[in-house]
Amino acid sequence: MALKIDNEVVHATATETIMQYTDMFSTGTAGAITVSTENVMGDLQATSMLAEIASIIGRRDITAGTDASIKTLSSRDENNVKMYWGTGAIEFKMVDATRYGSDSDAFSVAIGEQVGKGIVTYLLNSAVAAVRASIETETSLVTGDGTDSVTHTLLNTALRPMGDARDDIVCWIMQGATYSDLVGQAITDKIDSVAGGSIRSGSVPTLGRPTYVTDSASLDMTDGVAVLGLTIGSIQVVETASRNFISEVVSGKENLVYRIQGEGEFLLNVKGYSWKTASGTNPTAATVGTAANWELKASDVKSSAGVLLNVL
Repeated sequence: MALKIDNEVVHATATETIMQYTDMFSTGTAGAITVSTENVMGDLQATSMLAEIASIIGRRDITAGTDASIKTLSSRDENNVKMYWGTGAIEFKMVDATRYGSDSDAFSVAIGEQVGKGIVTYLLNSAVAAVRASIETETSLVTGDGTDSVTHTLLNTALRPMGDARDDIVCWIMQGATYSDLVGQAITDKIDSVAGGSIRSGSVPTLGRPTYVTDSASLDMTDGVAVLGLTIGSIQVVETASRNFISEVVSGKENLVYRIQGEGEFLLNVKGYSWKTASGTNPTAATVGTAANWELKASDVKSSAGVLLNVL
């Protein structure tokens, strides 16, 4: 019996792989990055929420008979932007396909695993690019200029813009080389206090917060790289439509060829920030990672996605 790609097995395996990896980075970031599903029409999702009321509580003069001061309720509108992904047409000769599995299920599973990992990588890179670019728009939230190596002191300084809300930063996201620099500094400093006791347990002292390490190019900056300190729900990735996979046998060539193609879409929601309507729809990875395409909508930066440390 000829080997045949089973679309249902590819889809099921891809879904299982996606769930495993997204659960891992959702847990690894302490909820700073989340992935969910929701049916959303259109290229942008406009959301509206009540804006914070400044000085909502104040002194009341019990001797006065004057009118109360009017505090007007207002809302802030935010755009979440949708991105579209596709595998392109993947082709391979039927004679080669038999080398990768003894039956169609095994072969379909192998394809599904690769597709699933690819989708997760694209989701993660897009999410990191979006939140990094958004935070970049607020210079008060950016520490460093990419000329100094990461240190525990700089991590602490990066939290300064959050003021009394510094504990809202629940995780760090950084590249592997940056993480290694932090390990090196910890070893040099021989940290063994409460703040750095993790040396004894074999991990890096990161001010009591988990670190998600990814060599995503989305952390690259004009000079140096970014270390992101994120709050819960900083970036929400929402799959907005079912993933589709189609396969067929292509004839008319010297060898019979299998072709498989998949596509899907997802929405990016950055906490406290909005995708500018003027920046258009169907963005590329580069435009999502461009600060000029995002703007802060939260009236208080403490209610936004987090902070950024720019290191060498």
